[in-house]
Amino acid sequence: MKKISILGVCALIGLGAAAQETVLKDAEKLMKKGATLTEVEAAVKPAMSDAATQNEAMTYYLPGKAGFNEYDNGVAKEALGQLSDEEKVGRAKALLQGYNYMMKALPLDSVVDEKGKVKTKYSKDIINTVGGHFNDYYSAGAELYNGKDFAGAYDLWGAYAALPSMPTFAKAIPVMPSDTVVAEVMFNQGLAAWQGDDFNGALKAFMNAKNHGYTKKNVYDYGIAVATQAGNDAAVNELATEAQAKYGDEDPNYIGYIINGYIKNKQYQQAIDAIDQAIAANPTNSQYHVIKGILYEQDEIGKDAMPEYEKAVELDSHNASALYQLGRMYNNKALNIYNDAPNDNAEFNRVFNEEFKPVMLQAVDLFERSLAIDEDNIDALKLLENAYYLLNDDANLNATKARLGGN
Repeated sequence: MKKISILGVCALIGLGAAAQETVLKDAEKLMKKGATLTEVEAAVKPAMSDAATQNEAMTYYLPGKAGFNEYDNGVAKEALGQLSDEEKVGRAKALLQGYNYMMKALPLDSVVDEKGKVKTKYSKDIINTVGGHFNDYYSAGAELYNGKDFAGAYDLWGAYAALPSMPTFAKAIPVMPSDTVVAEVMFNQGLAAWQGDDFNGALKAFMNAKNHGYTKKNVYDYGIAVATQAGNDAAVNELATEAQAKYGDEDPNYIGYIINGYIKNKQYQQAIDAIDQAIAANPTNSQYHVIKGILYEQDEIGKDAMPEYEKAVELDSHNASALYQLGRMYNNKALNIYNDAPNDNAEFNRVFNEEFKPVMLQAVDLFERSLAIDEDNIDALKLLENAYYLLNDDANLNATKARLGGN
């Protein structure tokens, strides 16, 4: 009884393996007849989940080949002017799927012949097919990007960026791209991931682009943006530190990110040291003094920020941020005078006219100058509205309300 039982099990296993080999043969016939990727995938699907065939190269080579064939058919149709935009997206997706299947098949491709020697059956065709379509990964990625398949575009551009560094495909790539081109494609990957709200993927791509030589200002700006959205403080600091060294003279925001990182970690002295170093390196940069003033206003530091804002305005009288911050200082000073004025009418009027009004008018002047440069500063408009109210200036109060109403 035991023998029959064991033989029965063996027979079942043998039948299962034979059945899956038949599935693969049928799928191969479909592929050679020009069946679509979807049709070949459906035919080969049972083999992908069967232990006897799920690790065979043929299981993935067949749909891979079908995907590349479908893409090539689309190229031929386009040459005849018979391919719609929707079909362009479809062929690009087929190319991506074909690539993924081929890359899965390649490491599985080993066949033992009757002499016991290990050989490959599909590797040559896989390498030539994948490498020969190298430039198509870039153009098809653009088609997916335009079709709003951002994940697909990311993956196809990833294939374009990765293949040149793989020795296996070196001879099959028609023309090897320069490092500059590869880095730019990595940057495009970052844009695609960002469009798809994949902030970690975008950050990875921007970092890859930077590390491959793409060091234009936008890779730092975009990298910081997605790192911030991903909550990756370490990456923000790394990018901001590099960008500060390269572009700090033209963009003071980088030192701001660095300082914010220090403040977040309660490293206040390091924050002060960082802005002092930036000022020492570029003493005429008005915005650095604005940043230092804001830093000084932190409760944990509590230093007088007004001299920094005054220095910022002195260095650049058209710095809207500096004008606003200095105006805010005068506004606060005027409010303190107003709130501390005595209740006696005569004395209140004296303080109002001699002490409060001159200071508040300085604030008003600074707010108006700032708004002439940056008219969308709602905070400045609100403070200006309150200032005109306290000054009993109905005409300017109404005008300011109207400006706020338009915002």
